[in-house]
Amino acid sequence: MKRRRFMIPLFLIILSVFLAACSNNQNTAKANKKSSSKSNTVSFNLEAKEMKIKYNNNLVETAMTYNGSVPGKEIQVKEGQKVTIHFKNSLKEDTTLHLHGLSLDNKMDGVPDLSQKPIKSGESFDYTFTSPKPGTYWYHSHLNESTQIGNGLYGVLIVESKNGEKVDVDKSITISERSSMGSMDGMGDMSNMDMSNMGGTDHSKTMDSNQSDMMMNMYGTPIINGKASPNIQPILVKKGDKVKLRFVNAGLFTQNIQIPAHEFKVAGYDGQKVNKPALISNQLIQIAPGERYDVEFKANHLGNWGIKIYAESNDKLKAVIPLTYKGYENQKVKTEGTINKYFDFATYGESSKKEIQAPTKNYQMILGTNDGGTTFTINGKKMPNPETYNVKKGDVVRFTIKNETKVDHPMHLHGQHFQVLSRNGEPFTGSEVMKDTLNVKPNETYEIQFVANNPGNWLFHCHELHHAESGMVSLVKYS
Repeated sequence: MKRRRFMIPLFLIILSVFLAACSNNQNTAKANKKSSSKSNTVSFNLEAKEMKIKYNNNLVETAMTYNGSVPGKEIQVKEGQKVTIHFKNSLKEDTTLHLHGLSLDNKMDGVPDLSQKPIKSGESFDYTFTSPKPGTYWYHSHLNESTQIGNGLYGVLIVESKNGEKVDVDKSITISERSSMGSMDGMGDMSNMDMSNMGGTDHSKTMDSNQSDMMMNMYGTPIINGKASPNIQPILVKKGDKVKLRFVNAGLFTQNIQIPAHEFKVAGYDGQKVNKPALISNQLIQIAPGERYDVEFKANHLGNWGIKIYAESNDKLKAVIPLTYKGYENQKVKTEGTINKYFDFATYGESSKKEIQAPTKNYQMILGTNDGGTTFTINGKKMPNPETYNVKKGDVVRFTIKNETKVDHPMHLHGQHFQVLSRNGEPFTGSEVMKDTLNVKPNETYEIQFVANNPGNWLFHCHELHHAESGMVSLVKYS
């Protein structure tokens, strides 16, 4: 998901970087937000366009950007606001915008040929919605995703509480990666799927397992907030600060997050709060593609610490984000040794004792492959003729999801959040876990449930986008 190099004189590279930096600064500083406190409305201008991006001194490439930056401009709205995003496509190809994690009107979901027509080059589209519960969400392309998102079309969307949240440092951290061979054009395209009737011909391209492994190993440069090492920007704090870090996995790989030295709380998943989160330490947080984790801690351990982020299945994807206290900027960044204890959301926090409704619809979702990993299926089916789950408004829908493959599948449901009830037959005992993206590891089985309260046709697909593009897509269809 995630570049053609030219031999040009050094002074031209420097000049292009300088001009791009100036343009980026202008785009970032430009007041693209318009709001009216009286009407509780807010609007943003968002433009998809190609720009030169400096990831570090040795990696300067043409990227697909929102408003000239990677990641795109962070969108901040208040709970309950009526929001309009005036979106313009200035790319040379079609695109759409998906507001990941928002339960909005189906027409605003951004899935080409299912909820809207692709937005052609030079065309515009207004996305409108009412902002939901406070939390961390994100936005990204939903057409030719592995190429367009991999080339930079993603950004963070934060919904703030009406009364504000008292934190001293509030920082979003997007995690992605770049390929050593540039953009992965032609590796697959969900836009080739006739989503209007879920029929048509499958034009997606497939690879044998060796090609797939080779392709994934090409991703060798971790990108944190649009920068590659050594240009990854530090998180600056001072002693006593209340710090909130919003981690967003916009990439292809399951990542480990290691918070050094400090006790911390996991305050939210996928924009949903955790009930009574406890302080923990020395635990790895695993975050899969599409997921978000909100972490909070008090800055009470002076120094210049390194937050380690590394992919579970790719040794080349290792990054360090400096957590730098004021006065320690010139100190060498200190990282801690690898830890092996993993954070477990099944037992974390406290249950609110809310009664779980009896389901009115029960469905199986078997994540499989019929060719050893070249393509991926749901219940033996794949796009353009995927599995369809029929529901009606008011249904209590329970899915049993089982992974029978050898790789992770972060399953993302559009249009609504679901509650995770059990894993491998063991009920969850901690805080209720509400998510829109759930990573299902090999041989794992989860039960999830949601109340069907948002009519439309919604995708339920793997957010490792090569898996989706090779078939792992289903449809939740309201009657």
